[in-house]
Amino acid sequence: METKSRPTETILNVDQVHKTYQDVRSLFRKSALTITALNRVSLEIKRGEVFGLVGASGSGKTTLARLVLKLEEFEAGSIRFNETEIRNLKGKDLKAFRRKVQLIPQDPYQSLNPYLSIHDTLLEPLSIHKIGSRDTRTKIISQSLEAAGLNPAEDFFTRYPHQLSGGQRQRAAIARALVLKPEFMIADEPTSMLDASISFNIFRLLIKIQKSQKVTFLFITHDLAAARFFCDRIAVIYQGDIVESGTTEKVIQDPKSEYTRALIRAQPKFSFAKTTRPT
Repeated sequence: METKSRPTETILNVDQVHKTYQDVRSLFRKSALTITALNRVSLEIKRGEVFGLVGASGSGKTTLARLVLKLEEFEAGSIRFNETEIRNLKGKDLKAFRRKVQLIPQDPYQSLNPYLSIHDTLLEPLSIHKIGSRDTRTKIISQSLEAAGLNPAEDFFTRYPHQLSGGQRQRAAIARALVLKPEFMIADEPTSMLDASISFNIFRLLIKIQKSQKVTFLFITHDLAAARFFCDRIAVIYQGDIVESGTTEKVIQDPKSEYTRALIRAQPKFSFAKTTRPT
């Protein structure tokens, strides 16, 4: 991984966040079963960095992402974005927050409306947030598609999700996230539906976007090799607890947690062979 100066300004602060769910199978029992998804989780993400949250399925990664996106509420703790507590956001403030924080989903086919063309998919958030005139919106859409690697943009305007390949659909989902020019993007296992070669190209694209647009990333993954390639710092989460965090190289080269060591052992040896980011 290339050496670069460390960002210092905090953009996201998660402090002692606690989240539980009730097991639906226990709804009709006398004593309900409570499942702890996040157990007093704390982490801090600096502006301009790529921060990885690494763990197996069911560890709490996506739950944390949904809380940061304010798609769910939490029982205790605090999540502050640009020093503002998101729990208190309502109305215009919440709308402004949603413009600044965008999601790149795990499954673009499920997240893209099959009845909307790619042009109208990107037009929708611009209309909701009242950004630009009719002419400037078309320009913004073109720029976002091209930034996501869909060139020439006009060739994709009238296409629908089912007319795209898996890699193109993920690029369309990335373009939709970019169209509002967010400060912060959450990439939730963005290559899990793609084969290895396409996944590598998507990672190269995200790195290019991060550099050119100075956007901060929270990268959610089960794959330590992907995190090593993409992330400046990582936190390892296990059953709702952060068990280890630090710079990516330090955590992988000198893991303190047995769970982190198990994740490393589970990786194919060749996964860690080349770790330098493309420039």
